[in-house]
Amino acid sequence: MIVVSQLREWKMNQRAKAVWGILLRGFVSSVLPVLVSGIVRAFAIYMFVTPNEFAPGGINGIAVLLEYATPLNSGWYLLMLNIPLFFVAFFLLGKRQAIISTASMLLTSGLLIVLDYIPHIEKIIYKPEYAFLAAIAGGILLGAALAVMLKCCGTSGGTTVLASLVNKKYRNISVSALTSAFDACVVLASFFVYNQGASFTVKLDPVLLALVSLFVTSKTCDAIMQGFKTAYKFEIVTNDPETLSNEIMQKLHHGVTRIAAEGMYSHEGRSVLVCLIRKRQIAELQKIIKSHPDTFAYFSSTSEVFGKFLK
Repeated sequence: MIVVSQLREWKMNQRAKAVWGILLRGFVSSVLPVLVSGIVRAFAIYMFVTPNEFAPGGINGIAVLLEYATPLNSGWYLLMLNIPLFFVAFFLLGKRQAIISTASMLLTSGLLIVLDYIPHIEKIIYKPEYAFLAAIAGGILLGAALAVMLKCCGTSGGTTVLASLVNKKYRNISVSALTSAFDACVVLASFFVYNQGASFTVKLDPVLLALVSLFVTSKTCDAIMQGFKTAYKFEIVTNDPETLSNEIMQKLHHGVTRIAAEGMYSHEGRSVLVCLIRKRQIAELQKIIKSHPDTFAYFSSTSEVFGKFLK
């Protein structure tokens, strides 16, 4: 009886662990990206964008412009502007994408509204000659928030809904690039909102700041989407694959894959060695290759590496 009782208890523990595992995976895949993206986006808008008077583009930019022109917080405008796009995403992009992106938008809107009521929170305001620092900082944070949502569900709401729709047809154009193109239209509108009555140069400042922010946002998003675990792939054509591959594995500690090949001019059998290495090892591998006569090699960068790979 004791053994049976222990067996039942063990099975219950295993089921509990399985349930908790499912819940944890669901939290990491769905809830955590919403929290991270929503909080980072709200922080970028509230601390860097709004106080330094430039529009980051897209729906966020429209909300910031409306806040500048009216006494209402940009969080309310974000809420109102994203509702129609939610239905577009719901019917055209999928329920999960629409729900997750809308949840992130609601979190951002709520935080922007709540932050106004929290005492002793100082916005980061730069002098005009250093305002580009706010554009860079805001762009990095907005790019990170965008990448988190794109990795999670393919869209983060706002103009990324439209960008995702276009990307479905034109896969060669990145979502972040399309988003930046749509955002640029909003950025131009900031010329007519900020610094009314000032000179042309002064009115152009918010536009330039917004363009800097958009550029940094796009580059940050692309860098995160492509991954930071980059490498360089060498393809080496050689008649001495055994010696060369052994030397590479011993000195660089990376695996080598051998592929049988044939030279179409001489019709002689050759071997192609494929090896992935880190950037700092390029010079060392080139020295190894040069020590083997009659060897031809070329290399190219890879944007992401999966599986076991020595950093």
